[in-house]
Amino acid sequence: MCLAIPMRVAAIDGAAATLEAEGLTQAASLLLVPQARVGDFVLVHAGFAITVLEPDDAAERLALFEELAALADDEVGPSAEPDNRRPHDPSV
Repeated sequence: MCLAIPMRVAAIDGAAATLEAEGLTQAASLLLVPQARVGDFVLVHAGFAITVLEPDDAAERLALFEELAALADDEVGPSAEPDNRRPHDPSV
């Protein structure tokens, strides 16, 4: 399953943007949405902003992600701090 995450455009440098959501910052390409401006919300997938969202739509999607996170916490308990003593092995 693939997810596209709603994020706010914080800065633009050419076709690249700095995006923010929930205290996280990420770089992404705006090649697919050249109309995006600082302050807009975009859906981000695989390093690309794929559509510009209306503010109400972005708020609704972010609220759904919060609900999912709360349900996951209820199921397995709060997220533990990552173990930074060993490198992540995606094959495990």
